[in-house]
Amino acid sequence: MTAPESSPAATSITTRARQAVNAWRARVLARWRRRPLLTTLGAFLAAALLLGIGDLGVLYARLDRFGVDVPSLTTAADAAGADAPETWLVIGTDSRTDLPDGPDRYGGVEDVGDGARADVAALVQPTAAGVNVLVLPRDLTVAQGQLFDERLATSFLQGPQRTVDALCSTYGIATAHVVTVDMSQFAGIVDSLGGIDVDIDEPVRDTYSGLEIGTAGPQHLNGVDALALVRSRHPEVQRNGQWVALSEQEGAERRSHFTGVVMRCVISALLERSHNPLTLQSLAWTLTGNLGVDSGTGLLDLARLARAVSDSGEGTTAAVNLVEVPAGPVGDGFAAPPTDQTYKTLAAYGYTPGTCAPAE
Repeated sequence: MTAPESSPAATSITTRARQAVNAWRARVLARWRRRPLLTTLGAFLAAALLLGIGDLGVLYARLDRFGVDVPSLTTAADAAGADAPETWLVIGTDSRTDLPDGPDRYGGVEDVGDGARADVAALVQPTAAGVNVLVLPRDLTVAQGQLFDERLATSFLQGPQRTVDALCSTYGIATAHVVTVDMSQFAGIVDSLGGIDVDIDEPVRDTYSGLEIGTAGPQHLNGVDALALVRSRHPEVQRNGQWVALSEQEGAERRSHFTGVVMRCVISALLERSHNPLTLQSLAWTLTGNLGVDSGTGLLDLARLARAVSDSGEGTTAAVNLVEVPAGPVGDGFAAPPTDQTYKTLAAYGYTPGTCAPAE
């Protein structure tokens, strides 16, 4: 069977297409002969742009995304001319779905369930002068209950929306972006940085978190040990050659303190490595694979935050203003009620009750 003959119209279209391709090739060749370096550079930049766009798409897809409706400022805040900061709520969860490699220090899903509490919570404010990091006590009361007050940590059991709404209603914290990281992800980020250097005031150990630091002074911690430090709730410290168990209140205060210290070390380490273009892409790959973000936060938002941190740095040290938000003593239900100092500290950074309305 012979192939059907092409119609004159089809032949004409094919001929014109070939002529267009040949003309394009001739123009490129002529341009290259006149300006070979410029033409080659342009082709290289075009290829790099295409690869960069593709890489951004892959990075975006690696982020673990979840839905959150962010709150808004109330008319009372607008009337008062409140200068609301852009607030990133960073939450470290105690999810056991994926645990760090190494000794079993945490218990699995079968032991504690598949829910996740807010083990660590901090408000991050990028500013022109630097980055403010307000560490919130995990036991801070965020809502009144009939039997027990609701704590910041347990509010996350109902999902990030509940935590965002509770902070808004009770303290006027209008969260713009939410970032989550679980225990395994946190350890992975620290290890990708080659560990962090932390100054320890006295030898400390905690059998519950697996913490074991036998000497005071500068310590280089890997991911698992840094995780144990920020999760330490029942520490013992060595004083005068004796191990002394700290009270529940002292343990909570040390936990908040070292949470902020570790966050500052991580931010500084990220900044130092971001100055090397060869490691920047690897760093971005690691972070996007170890973070959860709300669905309204994109790569451009993360890039703006990274730029704010980078611009605030002097040399390789980020200008991080670390603030430990105080709370009252832990009472029944393990909740720490807010005090006048709690509200005063938050107000100094733009958060006042009544100025924030949860999303409907």
